[in-house]
This record gives sequence, structure tokens and C-alpha cells, in this order.
Amino acid sequence: MLGIDAWVSLFGPAYFACAGVTVPFMAAWAIACAALAAWNNRGSRRQARLAPGTIASRSWPLSIGIFVLIAACYVAAHSAVYLLVRHFVRMWL
Repeated sequence: MLGIDAWVSLFGPAYFACAGVTVPFMAAWAIACAALAAWNNRGSRRQARLAPGTIASRSWPLSIGIFVLIAACYVAAHSAVYLLVRHFVRMWL
């Protein structure tokens, strides 16, 4: 299944909200998950699966821009899950 690492990474903020971990730690978790997703979906790895011997590369500014976009999406999604679970934990306890 494509993107399973993104869905599994959402368990982190849910656990952090239940455990009472602070938001900066959750943001660091989101950035680490974004780095893992970018590494697992890099162009050279996709090209290696399609055509052996082919090396795909991007410029550094483009790669950094893509990573920043991915990291922003991860931080937004993880923050939403964290705040939602934190809200329900306060209601239940």
C-alpha cells in the first residue's frame, strides 16, 4: 500500500497526546517522519525499480523545497491528530 509510512506515523501524535508529551517533541516526530518519507520515495530509488542502471537526480534547491513541503504537510497532519486526541483525552479524564 502506497504511503503506509505516513498513516502509521499518525499513531505517534495520538500516543504523545495521551501521554502528555509536549508539542515541540511532536513536531520533531513529524519532521523525522517527513525525512523518512522523503528518503523512501526519492527519485533514484523509484528509477532503480523502473530501469536498472538509470540514475535520476534533482537539484539541491528543488530537493530541499520538496522536503520543506512534505515536512509542512506532516507537521499539519500530526498537529491536527495531536490536538484532536488531546481534546478527547481531556473530555474522558
